[in-house]
Amino acid sequence: MTNVRFRHETAATARDRADGTGVAFIRPVICVRQSAPRGRESGFTLLEAIIALTIIALVTAIVVVPVNSYWQRARVETAASEIRSFLQQAQVEAVNQHTQITVTLAQVSGQWVLRLAPPPLHSAATYPLPEFVSLALNPASGAGGWPTIPSTTTRALLCDTLGRTFDPTTGARVTSTQTLAITHTRMVDGSLAPNTRYDIQVYPLWNVIVAKVLV
Repeated sequence: MTNVRFRHETAATARDRADGTGVAFIRPVICVRQSAPRGRESGFTLLEAIIALTIIALVTAIVVVPVNSYWQRARVETAASEIRSFLQQAQVEAVNQHTQITVTLAQVSGQWVLRLAPPPLHSAATYPLPEFVSLALNPASGAGGWPTIPSTTTRALLCDTLGRTFDPTTGARVTSTQTLAITHTRMVDGSLAPNTRYDIQVYPLWNVIVAKVLV
């Protein structure tokens, strides 16, 4: 917008000055000040908004994928730790109850479940394996895996009152490490890398550890 300011200027003609009349004429002088050129209206154009949203989407994808992969791997590691704690409870119960404790791994309605029998006095008797846990890489009985009860898919180990490990299907004492290997279902199908396996190992003198293995 143009701003107009009026300034009064007093001017006397030569005749007036000569006659000594002292009469002066007031002549308005107009001062015009131009406003500065107006810049572009503030805000974003449609193209700028699309570019900004695209950049945000790319950054989000770059960040979310590694975080999700880390979270999935951490879930398997947590499950391995929980299984270890559950199995170690067999030795505690065998001593506390002065009886042999049998540990079985069997499918119940399509889900693998660990069970202690007889049940513990002060803790859970079962541990259902989470749905994301896969036993695809679990070794066979003859390769160091848990003994399998004949004509079933159930696997079992026995801990006696002295903390020794036995094969409940034969009654023979176990002299080698028995391994229950778990991994993530997405690692098996290749959608989650690297493929990591957790070997939950039961020793001949009942002690349980977890070993992390890259497949």
